[in-house]
Amino acid sequence: MARIRGAFLDVRTELEESARRISEQFDPKLAEIFHAHQTMLDSFLSSNEFETELRDSLFTAAQVVRSVFRRWEGKFAALENEAFRVRADDILDLARRVLRRLEGVDAFGLASMPAASVLVTQRLLPSDVVSLSRRDVAAILVESLGQGSHAALLAREKGIPVIAELPNLVGQIENGEVLLVDAFAAVVVISPTEETRQTFEQRLESHRASSSRSKGDCRAPAITRDGHAISVEANIGAHDDIEMVLENGADGIGLFRIEQLYLARELLPSEEELFHDLEAVLGPLADRPVTIRLLDMGGDKPLPSVRMRPEPNPLLGKRGVRLLLAFPQLVETQLRALLKLSRQQAIRILVPMIVLERDMSRIREIFEAIAREIGQESLPPLGAMIETPSAALTVADIARHSDFLCIGTNDLTQYTLAVGRDDATVSEYYIDDHPALLRLLGIIIQEAGDKSVTICGELGGREEAIPSLLRLGFRGLSIAPPLIPATKDLIRSLSLSDFPEEYPVTSPAVRFVSAS
Repeated sequence: MARIRGAFLDVRTELEESARRISEQFDPKLAEIFHAHQTMLDSFLSSNEFETELRDSLFTAAQVVRSVFRRWEGKFAALENEAFRVRADDILDLARRVLRRLEGVDAFGLASMPAASVLVTQRLLPSDVVSLSRRDVAAILVESLGQGSHAALLAREKGIPVIAELPNLVGQIENGEVLLVDAFAAVVVISPTEETRQTFEQRLESHRASSSRSKGDCRAPAITRDGHAISVEANIGAHDDIEMVLENGADGIGLFRIEQLYLARELLPSEEELFHDLEAVLGPLADRPVTIRLLDMGGDKPLPSVRMRPEPNPLLGKRGVRLLLAFPQLVETQLRALLKLSRQQAIRILVPMIVLERDMSRIREIFEAIAREIGQESLPPLGAMIETPSAALTVADIARHSDFLCIGTNDLTQYTLAVGRDDATVSEYYIDDHPALLRLLGIIIQEAGDKSVTICGELGGREEAIPSLLRLGFRGLSIAPPLIPATKDLIRSLSLSDFPEEYPVTSPAVRFVSAS
């Protein structure tokens, strides 16, 4: 039992480190899964099941851990409620970690992967992706994975191509077999002939050369062949690499996530602390416009320093602007710090998860009241984030209180198609280029009037979707920094006048092809 407790303590420390690394390098929202795993881990250990099983069975510590976790994984997998059923993956993730500590081996089997390997797996969990590097893993093939899941988002952030929803995949491929993976076309070639392999290498070299040219031109503006200027900005968090933004030629920051400045603290930051943190992070971007989103927490993303009641359905609960309005001091501190920052840097302020016109109106009132109180006449633009169908369908009303609009297509997809973006069991329904989404995007751009509108979700960085977005009228994209050079290059090759009235967006189906 002492060995089990020691392993649990080690795993708890490991989870804390995983959360810190993901929060600093990527999106703090993705780090929340590791904080949730810590809570689950504590609950398991306090249940006394391990000690009871040890006494009754006289098995080894590892055998008992395997037995108890397998039992709980089976219980969750058998539940009718989908939200609880997907927690079976979390239990599997924790079991792997504890067993690795007990057995002194890499339970994930990923530590000794040769460079440029293709990882083939039935499931992909966040803790798997944390340990992967782009140098060792050229691509990931997985039998079941939601494209909006934390593991998928982490892989995309690391620049590792992923092809998912491949039934019976593991049984088709032998360890050490040669694979060619084209994630753009969603094609996997198993055991290619020498001729096929040479053709692939030529395409790969051509792609690298094209990427190199794109990188060289990335600082130039993105203007279509018929003269339409498109702003291509970057999505980043507080601890992301600002150098990567500059190196990839971002026209500015279209979405700066402020959450990382809160998650690492036991107490809420003061106005001065928040101002100095923002000043330090954004200093190198003084000559570029920066859009800073107010704290987007609550619901399924709890804020450690704010005590909230448990909610039966967090994704439909008190999150985004609802949390801000429920805790006025929270939003006032942010607005004061941002108003002060605006005196020395060109910033815009974005309000998350607007659903009702009245919420945007209320934030506007608070914003202007604070400005009057501190005697600041020149105000930075204040904008609304459109992430729900109700906001999209009433965007003209919301725009009356907004200086600009930003569309979060990830949540807009989730709420429009009633599909959890982290739920692999319904991933075939998570279609961010669905006709319903495109129709909503068209309504937004038509009814926004003269307000600028930026796409800042995953859809904005997908090459096959960009022509459709430009055809609809969008002139601003905010995407992951590594995607910027190729996106600008693509835009320069387009002429919007060449597009048909209804330009289709399609997601290619995954295809396996023979060596020939």
